[in-house]
Amino acid sequence: MPTTPSVPIVKDEFDSCDDHGDEKLKFYCKEHDIVACSVCVTLNHRLCTMDYIPKLSKHILDSEELNEIMSEMKALEDNYKSQIKRVKDEMKAISQNHDDVVKAIHQFRKEINTRLDEMEKHVVKEADNILLKQQTNLNDLSTGVQEITDKLTEKRKHIDNLIQRKCLDKLFVEMKETKKQVEEMRMKQKQYSRVDVFQTVSFVKNKYIVDMLDRHNQLGELITKKTSMGEHVPVMKPTSTPSEDKTLNLETVEDIDLNSSSENTECHITGIEVINPDKIVVCDHSDNKNVKCYDTVQKKVVSEIKLDNSPFDVAAITDDKFVVTVPNDRSIHFMSLRNQRIVSDRKVNINEDCYGIAYSKDKLVVSCVNPGKVLILDLQGKVLKRLNGDNSLFNCPRYVIMNTAGTSIYVSDMGYTMKAVKQLDWQGNVLNTYQPAQGGHLRNICELDDGTFLVCMNQDRDNNLRRVSDSCKPCKITIDSWYPEAMAYCKKSRRLYVSYSEREFFDPKHRIKIFKIDWC
Repeated sequence: MPTTPSVPIVKDEFDSCDDHGDEKLKFYCKEHDIVACSVCVTLNHRLCTMDYIPKLSKHILDSEELNEIMSEMKALEDNYKSQIKRVKDEMKAISQNHDDVVKAIHQFRKEINTRLDEMEKHVVKEADNILLKQQTNLNDLSTGVQEITDKLTEKRKHIDNLIQRKCLDKLFVEMKETKKQVEEMRMKQKQYSRVDVFQTVSFVKNKYIVDMLDRHNQLGELITKKTSMGEHVPVMKPTSTPSEDKTLNLETVEDIDLNSSSENTECHITGIEVINPDKIVVCDHSDNKNVKCYDTVQKKVVSEIKLDNSPFDVAAITDDKFVVTVPNDRSIHFMSLRNQRIVSDRKVNINEDCYGIAYSKDKLVVSCVNPGKVLILDLQGKVLKRLNGDNSLFNCPRYVIMNTAGTSIYVSDMGYTMKAVKQLDWQGNVLNTYQPAQGGHLRNICELDDGTFLVCMNQDRDNNLRRVSDSCKPCKITIDSWYPEAMAYCKKSRRLYVSYSEREFFDPKHRIKIFKIDWC
């Protein structure tokens, strides 16, 4: 009896050989595991053992090789079907992920808009309140003036009536009484004329918002990470900044001299501020007594203004407005840069020996000496708060800055008993302190992209520029040896401007180094 089911026998038709036209593939080479025609055998397989395919195919239906191939093909087919399903699932996941990312972008923009609307509402309300207050004062003034005017008119008519009627006795009495009243009205008129009701209100852009928009040109960054399916899917993350645990490298780009041919005294640069990436404003504390604007593209001083006394420090309020301290004047000068020309807008006397100055949140922060203190003022020069005035917290606070967030005040005290940089909150509480191990005088400080701060030291020519974290912990830095005093950093161009002397720390700081910074 046959061992396999009986199936109809169909006469095979051999396939033609691809290489030799009408020749049929009737032979099998075991050595090469390949089928061949008679020509292939003659040309390529003369030394091989060839089998005739009809003889081999009799038992193929029961062969293990056929079963293995069929099983492998079935498994491969199933895998490809699974792959097709996986691709379809991933297409859906990618589409959903895209929708989620776009939704997150829109949501973030909505949050920004909401916050900006709140900020706009607050400042508009403040402007409305100023308007209402001035209108109320003017209405009160108008009412008071009108009442006196009515009294004068009534009194004058009454006296005219007495004159016409020739009531001389009554006229005499009325004249004497009116004389007193007229004098009182004259005094009140002088008081009214001195009432300063009208005030010009101007809007000053938030420097940190302007800086943020200048530094960043997108809401966030798209990155990819592998999912469980093995493909890359975009997700959102905040824009990254350098890390404080990396070493800061400073590479000298340029060395500039701000002395003009007409000046007999070398510059002593005690204050530097970046107005925009192309311009810096410097305070020359020498006998030159001037404030200069240096154009970094034209590589020259484009404007200067001479003062009665030597300026010390400068802070930007907007991209074209800044303030300058004048210690001997005990005053702050408000200035503008108009068509590359420095213009003095106004001067505010604060009756303090003011040195360092910073701007944040529509407020000025000023360091003063004799005794050492820090003042917080509004833009009209009114003192809002005094931080220490009895030398218990400060001895000789020379420079002061705010961090970018506007949450902390950093004060550099160069006094003999308190050589330290102190981090304060707006109430004057000391949050952290940086006190260098070696001696020397602390000078200016500035903040970098990673939230760390550079601190100028004037001592022996080693380690004279320190780097500390926002909590006043030392960080790594590589720098040449020289004597720095004032500095400013442009976050947009990543350029650091430092005034310095190559000789001793008490020599005039007559040059400025420009550095390109990098982290590694």
